[in-house]
Formats: sequence, C-alpha cells, structure tokens
Amino acid sequence: MTTDIDTVHGFTFADAELAQLHDGVRLSPSAKIDFFEEMIELAYRSGALAPERLALRNGPPRGAA
Repeated sequence: MTTDIDTVHGFTFADAELAQLHDGVRLSPSAKIDFFEEMIELAYRSGALAPERLALRNGPPRGAA
C-alpha cells in the first residue's frame, strides 16, 4: 500500500497551512504581541540579533573608505 505524502486521511499540506494561517489571524492582539516578543527573544538568544552581526548585514559604515 502506498500513501501520497501530500494527502493523509483527506487532509493535505495546503489544508494544514491554511488552517494554521486562520488560527494566527484569530489570535487576540495580546497573544500576537506575546508571540512576537518570544520570537525576538529567541533570535536574540541565538545570536541572530547580535550588534556585530546586524552591522555586517548593512555593509560598511557610510563614509568608510
């Protein structure tokens, strides 16, 4: 028996993606803010928001030779 990986019990990945999007839209404003704050903290703790890393993303400082 073979199973199509994109369809499991009549529920496709696209269905799951749309359901997750709708769930996100239904969140209260305070829940959205809490989620955003958690993502910022995660990014900070992982080093993604380190000042030296952010500086590299923007290229050399203006006026630098």
